[in-house]
This record gives sequence, structure tokens and C-alpha cells, in this order.
Amino acid sequence: MPAVKDGKFGFNLLVGGFISPKRWAEALPLDAWVPGDDVISVCKAVLEAYRDLGTRGNRQKTRMMWLIDELGMEVFRSEVEKRMPHGVLERAAPEDLIDKKWQRREYLGVHPQKQEGLSYVGLHVPVGRVQAADMFELARLADEYGSGELRLTVEQNIVIPNVKNGKVEALLAESLLHKFSPQPSLLLKGLVACTGIQFCGQAIIETKQRALLVTQQVEKLVSVPRTVRMHWTGCPNSCGQVQVADIGFMGCLAKDSTGKIVEAAHIFVGGRVGSDSHLADVHKKSVPCDDLAPIVADILVERFGAVRREREEDDE
Repeated sequence: MPAVKDGKFGFNLLVGGFISPKRWAEALPLDAWVPGDDVISVCKAVLEAYRDLGTRGNRQKTRMMWLIDELGMEVFRSEVEKRMPHGVLERAAPEDLIDKKWQRREYLGVHPQKQEGLSYVGLHVPVGRVQAADMFELARLADEYGSGELRLTVEQNIVIPNVKNGKVEALLAESLLHKFSPQPSLLLKGLVACTGIQFCGQAIIETKQRALLVTQQVEKLVSVPRTVRMHWTGCPNSCGQVQVADIGFMGCLAKDSTGKIVEAAHIFVGGRVGSDSHLADVHKKSVPCDDLAPIVADILVERFGAVRREREEDDE
């Protein structure tokens, strides 16, 4: 984390964060600060400490956080310090140079760039699924309207930068933007899904089409006042990172009301990104996928200010 100490710019360090099937945790302060020139050296020292001391006999515990749990943070810090070029690691600066109330900026739609006369256009790609023909068309749009550049986001969306303002209207009229909309619905906007069972041998359930279907079902039940980030992952490896989502779905198998084994999901609620980031907790386990929509609608009403559609109609 950027921080100034004794008038010099550098970084406070965090270590040990991870996401795994049975346990997940945020990175913890190492109580250490390094100047910008020593970033590579301290990364090397942290990795060497883990390499030399970390567990190798148990594959389930080959994580840095397990080593920190075993040694304690102060001992782990001393091991890192020993491996620094001069054997010295300064204590952390008192404060990080972070705006405590920062929020992630919206990037879908049209936004002005710092460069005069240019804009970037963020396109929503439903659950990140891009066919080959779509990719060729995106490349054409980037060449014709921008600088030939496409940027990919962690939400599986695409940004076309360096679009001259005079070309924005024509870009928005392109047919591909009906599929990859710059203005998706609030629930679709925050939807992320891993590869799922169609292409991944680890996955337990189908994710991408399921995520779209459940979201469409939920949109018929409630309307939301803001974007709600919903992440799907097909197995406990959590490639879809359900623990950082407002609402997360982790694939599993469960029995339905007839006793049949069906695709299901553990529901996570409460993950946040931003200035007050934290990881989600398990809300409900082993819910058959066909039963998810009304449960998600209830969560949205109780936790995210959603309004039920029938109430909207009654008000009218």
C-alpha cells in the first residue's frame, strides 16, 4: 500500500491473503515499509522466506497464511528481514496514502479520457463469453474507432480506449453493441461466472448459462437501486471469486425436493471491494439451482434495498 515515511515515498506491506475451498482470509499487515526502489528486493525476500520455511508435506497447507499462523507475524517478519539485502526491514509508516472513502469508478458506457477529445467506451460482455466472430468484430471496432487497442477487465468486460469524440455516436450504433451493451441492467452489470462444467474438468455445475438464467429470473421478481455484484464459481477452487462478491454462488451437488441429486450452490453474501473491503460469509448451503431465484430476490430486498415487482405495480 503506498505510504510516505520520513518524507520518502514507498510502500507498507500486506502478506498472506488467499482464497481456498475451506478457508479464506484477507492479507495482513507485515508491519514493514520499503522505499519504491526496494520493492523487488522485499518481494524476493518474502518469497524466499516462504520457500525455505513453508509446508511441503501437506498439499492442503502450502499457503503463506498457514506458515504465518505457525510462526506468528513477528517471527515471519524477522525471517523476511534476514533475507533483505542489508538484513534490515523498516517498520510500517503510520498511514497509507489511500483515500479512505474511495469507490470503484464506473467504466461501462462512454467516459471522457484525460487526453483532450478522446473517450473510452466500456462494453458489457454477458458472463464473459466471447465467440471467435465477436472477437474479430471487436478488433475491427478497435481499429476503426479507436487506436486498435482493447482492454479486458476483471469483471470479464471489454473497454475500447482512445475513441475520438466525433466517432462515439457511430460506434454506439454498431450492431455488436446490441449484444455487448454499454448500458446493461444493474444486475447483469455486476455478473461474473467462471468457465463452468462445459470446459473445465474441476467444475461441478454449469455456470455461465445458469448465471444468466437465474439473473433473468431474479430481475422479474425485484428491481434494484444499484449495481449488485453476483459471482458464480463452478467448484470450491473459486476461480469466480465468490468471496469478494456482494452475492456469490459456489457450485455443489444436492438433493432436490424429490430426493434427486441436482446441480446446486452454496450462497455467499457480503463481500465488498473498495475502501472498506472484506470477504463474504456463507449465507446458505446446498441450494438446488432451480430454487435460487426467490432466495436471491429475498437477499436483494433484505440487504440491498431491492423492491419487489408486485409492489411497484401496486404503487402505480
